Amino acid sequence: MQEVIVKSDRLHDFTRSLCESAGLSSVNAELMAELLVQTDLRGVHSHGTRALPGYLNQVLNGSLNPEPNIRIISESTSSAVIDGDNCIGHIASTYAMETAILKAKSTGVAAVGVNNAGHFGAAACYSIMATLNGMIGFSTTNTGNPTLVPPGGAEAVTANNAMSYALPTGDSHPIVLDMACGVSSWGKVGTMRMYGKEVPEGWLLDDTGNPSNDPNQGPWMLPAGEARGYGLALIMGILAGPLVGGMMSCVKTGSSSEHFFIAINIENFTDFDAYVNQIKQGISHIHNTKTQDDVAQVYLPGEIEWNNYDAWIESGIPIHVDHLRNLESIAEKLDISICWEW
Repeated sequence: MQEVIVKSDRLHDFTRSLCESAGLSSVNAELMAELLVQTDLRGVHSHGTRALPGYLNQVLNGSLNPEPNIRIISESTSSAVIDGDNCIGHIASTYAMETAILKAKSTGVAAVGVNNAGHFGAAACYSIMATLNGMIGFSTTNTGNPTLVPPGGAEAVTANNAMSYALPTGDSHPIVLDMACGVSSWGKVGTMRMYGKEVPEGWLLDDTGNPSNDPNQGPWMLPAGEARGYGLALIMGILAGPLVGGMMSCVKTGSSSEHFFIAINIENFTDFDAYVNQIKQGISHIHNTKTQDDVAQVYLPGEIEWNNYDAWIESGIPIHVDHLRNLESIAEKLDISICWEW
């Protein structure tokens, strides 16, 4: 048995209890539970509750602040920079996107950055927030130390930064692009390790700069689309780094992260209903496009993840036993009962 089915509502309550027991406020614990379980429901376990033991252990050992004083340190009508006070990244990032949305209601477009915070999980969490307000959302991050190798290089010079766009579609799930700038996210490599799979050729380099397909040995990753992915990673790291008071990842000495968010109010550009009508026509065309012989359907960005969400919110989430064992370990440390049966 590799997986156990866990009901999302029980996982939500369990996650909230863990966060509260670790010292987070009830509001922030609820926020963490909402974002992490939403990410699990979309099938992105590496950035959902699988990451929770790492976050909470950082709180317990003092590396992250469970009771941050998050504050705006610079601001204009359409922009802001937020000091996360060394909090778990999800907390400051939610506040940042909420701030961008509020500003964009009057200015049309708003951008907000976060510095002095931890990893923010799945970039899609924040871009999706904008779509719930009739806006297009963008999020990116300058995360940790360099792990991405430039074309022709033999060592990393930038982080494998994630970026996400989310676009509302009316009464259906938003179109969501959530991608790392490398050929894969490191979380997916971790998933392959968990399931005993080799990494495809052309993904990783070992610490000597030679190709590797061993997920336990390849500390560096190649960029998606060679120069394209490298360029995107570098630019995302500047938007979410020096622009908001952070550092280039190639000169970082710690594991702190910075983040950057944009909200675009569609009604400031065009009639929202007309926009949705055009989007729906495009979606219909894409869904009915001709496919190759061995392909049943062409999907929109993020559509497979939404299909997971719709199915698993009813049936429960399939979670790898190693993922659950790590959750069980932090639960024992915090004296919280697990929410599944072995």
